Amino acid sequence: MEKAIDIVKNANWQNEKVEMERYADYRFQFPSKNRKVEAKLVSYLLWISPNDENLELVTDSDRYVKLTKQDSADLYEILTGESLIK
Repeated sequence: MEKAIDIVKNANWQNEKVEMERYADYRFQFPSKNRKVEAKLVSYLLWISPNDENLELVTDSDRYVKLTKQDSADLYEILTGESLIK
């Protein structure tokens, strides 16, 4: 799970509010690494792009990222145990 946290943490996040065309495919949470905030979970909404090659993530604090194909494949396999591209 540490690799999943690294992928999400090191992504090229943008501070912007986005509106997606449909409900998220998945939702997941990681504990906050901020020691000032006790027991806080950071929530992520995850969409699989129409071409099934990339993941797009949105946080509850209006941050957005479209992951690279490799990071998308790695994160999807970690979270679901399945291959992203079928």
